[in-house]
Amino acid sequence: MDDNDANALRLTHRFAGPPALVWAIWTRPELIRSWFGSSHGFRAHAIAVDLRPGGNWSLCNVKGDVTEHVSGTYHEVLPHQRLVYSYHFEGTEFFSVISADLTPEGDGTRLHFLQTGFPDAQARIEHARGWPQALRVMGEALLAMHGVGTLWPSLPEKTHIDGVARDLEAARDRLFQENAAK
Repeated sequence: MDDNDANALRLTHRFAGPPALVWAIWTRPELIRSWFGSSHGFRAHAIAVDLRPGGNWSLCNVKGDVTEHVSGTYHEVLPHQRLVYSYHFEGTEFFSVISADLTPEGDGTRLHFLQTGFPDAQARIEHARGWPQALRVMGEALLAMHGVGTLWPSLPEKTHIDGVARDLEAARDRLFQENAAK
């Protein structure tokens, strides 16, 4: 499908953390688990990442009795700068490509996000609703790392990636509770 307004989703987002940490959130299985599918109440399991051009990634997205198998191939991998990968919901005609470009911006990082190839308008609408919430979960974890948010109660843990994973979990839980209250 051609890149046009009907099938392309473009987003920009500023993260309060360096490109290396934003990169980790996008590429490390223990961190992907917390944000992938979070806007729709799913939880990612069995995450596999072979982070190199031509390498594959996959996961099972689970919500109650519903399981989605999502996978793709990495096309460009420029650590801390650019990630391009295919994105496919197995058993469907949904094939798209995502690019995430990370640019240092002051003490933070600017993300330029593009997803193309939506099979229909509804798929684009769902992803346009979901991605901003996933970015919010990621961003809250990074703010907390810098002492701005409320997710990390103690400073000594703020340099550890496992602390980021805990913050992502807390942000995900808070987002789920907010959505449930609506």
